[in-house]
Amino acid sequence: MTIPMDAVALDGSWISPSQTIAYLERQGWTVRGGRGGLYLRLVPPIVGRSVVVPLDARHADFRDLLSDAIATVGEISGLDYQRMLSRLNVGIGDLVRFRKEMPTPHGTIPWSSGQSLIASSTRLLEAAAKAQREKVQYFGNKHWTSAKAYMNSVRMGQTEVGSYIVTALTPVGDIAGVDVPLPGFGEALTGREVTRTLVSSLEATRDATDYFNRTSSSAAFDEAVQHGVSYELTQALAQLVANSDGADVGVEWRDWREDAPAPTCVQFEPSDVTALERASIRFARTEPSVDVTALGTVTLLDRPRPGTAGVIRLNVIEGSQAKKIRVRLPEELYDLAIQAFREGLAMRLSGRQEKEGRLYWLYDPRGIDVVEVPSAIAPEPAERDNDDDLEQPLF
Repeated sequence: MTIPMDAVALDGSWISPSQTIAYLERQGWTVRGGRGGLYLRLVPPIVGRSVVVPLDARHADFRDLLSDAIATVGEISGLDYQRMLSRLNVGIGDLVRFRKEMPTPHGTIPWSSGQSLIASSTRLLEAAAKAQREKVQYFGNKHWTSAKAYMNSVRMGQTEVGSYIVTALTPVGDIAGVDVPLPGFGEALTGREVTRTLVSSLEATRDATDYFNRTSSSAAFDEAVQHGVSYELTQALAQLVANSDGADVGVEWRDWREDAPAPTCVQFEPSDVTALERASIRFARTEPSVDVTALGTVTLLDRPRPGTAGVIRLNVIEGSQAKKIRVRLPEELYDLAIQAFREGLAMRLSGRQEKEGRLYWLYDPRGIDVVEVPSAIAPEPAERDNDDDLEQPLF
């Protein structure tokens, strides 16, 4: 994120006086006087003390006045000084808050529920990152490298009393230096667009859930896929809401220009869990055949004898929801797979993907190429197939 020209470092945060004023105005504060270029005086929407926000960092008492203004705003808003700094810090990304209401003492949560809250929050962010790449009903292993790169750029902020809240500080600009480019698989993600996708998917899920609650039909979830709703997202939401008195996801955008989006909060109730679980089941049904371009490392090879066609298995890095995929290759392409295996390279190829029982196959392979991928990228560990008869490479 580009830090505004008037931002200054204050107690470990980057605070911009002009954007602080814009933030307060969005909260209902109004300007009541000031002196051009030196300071503005603002009053809260309810009866309370006014605050003076200094504008000229060259004055000796600038930081003291700015710190006092932030502390006063915090007192009026019911937030401590550090939380106000976090809200006003223009050097961090958008704030996404995952709140789970629990019938426990205020500000506490059972340990297992806290673990579930963090896990479901993580899965929601990952689902949004994947949906920013492509809108499909089921991802599985597909786009996991994008989700991993995105999560590596997200920071966890302080929790808040509320019943229990997990705060994610999500990036705004390109995830430069974090997202590892893969041959033939697009550019780096933009953090702000992932957050927008999260919001659109949550709102579409809310609408589809309301439709289900009225009609007992999950059909509306099919249309919601185009807004980023998926099996992964509905599963994560069901986990977030389960065993609670309600849950919500709120977004506070870290850009207070006049055209910036308004804060957003999408709420779900325990009664919504049935709709979310039904949608998950609907999305997880046997997938139809689909054309894919997959990138993966050759792990196993099998053919009856040299000079004939054979079957290879790829551990998928990107391009398919499968973790492992099998391909039958003619002799010359099988020999190319042997080369990739021996040299530690990856293969990229396109074809028609079908699921047969528990196994994925790629038919009519084409556009096959051997490529080198960054050393930082490695396939996610995949569970071994119980019926896998490819025990070792057979050249």
